[in-house]
Amino acid sequence: MIFLIFFLFQREDLRDRFIRLLGSEDLKRTTAALDDAGQRLGRLFLTQLILNATFGVVIGLGLAVIGVPSSPLWGLLAMILRFVPYIGAILAAGLPIALAAAVGSDWTMTLWTAALFVVVEPLTGHVVERLVCGRSAGLSPVAVVVAASFWTWLWGPLGAFALHAAHAVSGRLCQARRPSPVYRRHAGRPAIG
Repeated sequence: MIFLIFFLFQREDLRDRFIRLLGSEDLKRTTAALDDAGQRLGRLFLTQLILNATFGVVIGLGLAVIGVPSSPLWGLLAMILRFVPYIGAILAAGLPIALAAAVGSDWTMTLWTAALFVVVEPLTGHVVERLVCGRSAGLSPVAVVVAASFWTWLWGPLGAFALHAAHAVSGRLCQARRPSPVYRRHAGRPAIG
């Protein structure tokens, strides 16, 4: 969170540093790459919001069908907590499961509530999110899974939260950057000028 606040306050300075890092000799191309990366991030965040809202609606409707009281509230809470990687859905499941155990006449309501979260969260997180968020950011699903493994291993839950954004920006900047003569030589391509 501290990094995010720092980045927001220093965004112009960081943009200038990126331009110098990537090459100020081709300012138009570098600026276009940064603008494209920003647009991809905007699409990614909007897609993630829509996906989490859909998750909340499915949870809310499922809890209503099961008979858990205040199901719209639990759906909204599930949507909000889904933004927290790994533990968000677990936290969102805790209160409805406890409430189902408290108001249910037997364990059926509790088991159905737990089963709803056990089925919907992995399906959303491991299948739908990887496909939809990867496409919205212009990433291949395989690259997203590899990036998820790497960033989660490196930074834990914070890495999982930032993986799509970091992968989308770095991928776009690498696509826009012309390879250096050293890279071209090692890749078997002739160096340019």
